[in-house]
Amino acid sequence: MTQYVFEMGMTCGGCANAARRVLGKLGEDKVKIDDINVETKKITVTTDLPASDILEALKKTGKEIKQLQ
Repeated sequence: MTQYVFEMGMTCGGCANAARRVLGKLGEDKVKIDDINVETKKITVTTDLPASDILEALKKTGKEIKQLQ
């Protein structure tokens, strides 16, 4: 499995929950959420899915998102 870090324009816990919801729809067995930090605006996940799938899912929140690693 590969770990990816994304930066998302989160401003509150609601934004973090939106990220959890869209990632959860990919399947809890497919995406492990390691950390969602509103202060640093970073989301860290471990998955076998390609980074592009995670990025597309996170874009559904309507927030600005980019992959850091």
